[in-house]
Amino acid sequence: MEASMTAQANAVQLAAITVEVAHLKVAVADLRNTNASQSAKLDQVLAQLAEARGGWRTLMLIGGAAGTIGSAATWVFSHMKG
Repeated sequence: MEASMTAQANAVQLAAITVEVAHLKVAVADLRNTNASQSAKLDQVLAQLAEARGGWRTLMLIGGAAGTIGSAATWVFSHMKG
């Protein structure tokens, strides 16, 4: 009798573990899908950044040139007063 109760308890524990493993498999599959989706989005962001690099360089060049011209004009005007 005791052996059959132990066998039943083991069967119940085995069933519980089987259910937990099934849930974990579903969770892992969801994580893989989410990871794949995030990887695709990251690839899109990186591609967009690669396209924007040239634009940023152009804006920095224009900003530097404007700053240089502005400071040169300020220097000229400040020395013309005196």
